[in-house]
Order: sequence, then C-alpha cells, then structure tokens
Amino acid sequence: MHTNRNEPGKFDDLTWLLDVTESRQPLSESSPIWARHATVTEGPPTPHPERHPYCEISILLSGGAGYSMIEREKVYRGVGELLLLGPGLPHWGVIEKYPMSYTTIYFLPSVLIEMGPESDGVRILRRFTAQQPADQRVVRLPLKYRADFRSRFEEVCNEFSQPGFGREVRLRTLLLEMLVKLVRWEQSLGRNIGGTQLEIDWNPILKTLKYLREHYTEPIYAENMARAVGLSESRLKYIFHKALGVTWVKYLQGYRIHRAAALLNEGSHNVTEAAMSVGFDSLSHFNVTFRSFMGASPKNYWNGTPQKKS
Repeated sequence: MHTNRNEPGKFDDLTWLLDVTESRQPLSESSPIWARHATVTEGPPTPHPERHPYCEISILLSGGAGYSMIEREKVYRGVGELLLLGPGLPHWGVIEKYPMSYTTIYFLPSVLIEMGPESDGVRILRRFTAQQPADQRVVRLPLKYRADFRSRFEEVCNEFSQPGFGREVRLRTLLLEMLVKLVRWEQSLGRNIGGTQLEIDWNPILKTLKYLREHYTEPIYAENMARAVGLSESRLKYIFHKALGVTWVKYLQGYRIHRAAALLNEGSHNVTEAAMSVGFDSLSHFNVTFRSFMGASPKNYWNGTPQKKS
C-alpha cells in the first residue's frame, strides 16, 4: 500500500531495530568523505538496518519511491528528495516502487568541525546532529533546485571514483558547496533547523576531538580526558553525545577501527600490526569491534575487496 507523504509519524513495527548493525564505509581522518551510487531492483535499499559514527546525505535519483525508517519514525521519500542523517541514528528503508537509484555521501563530522566553533561549519553540522522529527530530515527541493543537486552529487561520485592528486581537497570543496547551498535555501524560507544559536559550547568538543586524535593509540580514560578538556566527566559525556549523537567511547572506537581499516586498505600493515597501531592491546577485542563496525573480520576485510575502492 502506498505511503502518504503527508503522514510521517511513529512506525508500528519496530522489530527492525533489533537488526541494526554498524555501517561499513572505510572513512578516516585522511579520507573523511566516502560516496556510493546504487540501483536497487529488489529488496531493501541496504541489506540490513544500519547506523554509523558519521553524517550522511543522500538523494533519490530516479524511478523508485518508498519510505525511510529513522529510529521510531517513518517518512516518505520520492525522486529528487534528500535525506540528512547524523551520527548514531538507526535507519533503514522500504522500497515501494522499483527500480530505485540513489547516491549517498558519508562524511566525518570533523570535515565541518575543523572550520572552528564560531564558523558556519558547526552550524551546518547542527543541521545533521540536532534532534528533529523524521520529516525534517527529508528535504523536498523545488524542481528548479533538483537538477542542480543531482549534478552536484554526480560530481562528488565522479571525483570519488577517480583517485588522484587533489581528490580529498576537491571532495571537501564539493561537499561544502552543496551543504552551504542547502542551508542557504532553507534559511531563505525561514527554516533554521538546529537553530542559529548553538545550544552548547563547542570549544570543549573540539578539545575532546583533538585529544582523541592525538592519543587514540594509547589507553584513554574519561577522567584524564575530562581533566585535559576542563570539564567534569559527566558534563563532558553529556555535551559530547548531545553534539555528535554518539558517546565519546563509540566515537573513539569508530575512529580507531576506521584508521585500522585504512591501514589494511593500504596494505602497509597486517591485522595484528593494524590493531596495535590504533590502540588495541587485545587482538580478540579488536576482531570483535572491527566486525561490529565493518561487518567482516579484519582478516577477511584485509584479503577481500575493500582494499580497492569502487
């Protein structure tokens, strides 16, 4: 039965949440943007419900229609419409009309955070991380904007698929141009999802992320990190989760695993060397954590197709 786009709301069947797994995109601080294009002729848009420690923006390109489940809500999506998701959000989809063609861009929050707490970058990030109903995460562009955004997504995918000099710089530029255009258009309509005023002080968040990046190869304890940032443990845990949608522990796990995945992709480390290099002192713990994030064991990932991006 066709879903009414004007009736986003609670989703009755929540059993899909039991099958949520971590997404498998091999992002890293040196390669923080990842893109994929797919056409689905049967089944769901992705094999399993997922969540991930990064941001996501996607567009439906042609043919299909259906709805997205985001936590406990569902919302209809049609051709030319965008979906914006922040870190840690469980999501999946149901396709009601095939084939469905879509493009998704994933990026680490650091792409925007690096621009500084008082900059537009954090305000754009809030568009993804702010608590909001599912229907606000779907952006229904007017016809005159759809062709432009389609071409922007296509340009990102083309750049991503042709690694070479300047690719990472170009990917960041293309993504930021797209996000600025999106937020400017929404502001022209009086929409300020996430607010024009930041709800929290981002300086401690930036200090925390810097601390994690500098010490991820070492044992990290909340007490020491909070002392370095200048907050209590409870306050730091609260604002970090509120800002990024995931706990600092989960963010650190994802950071370490994606750094390890990058090392395995490069072929410069074997599994044990990769585990030790990113701060794991137990190979068994590394294997379990790696599988939970990447959907495969480090050995299979190392010997398999993820070594070469497509």
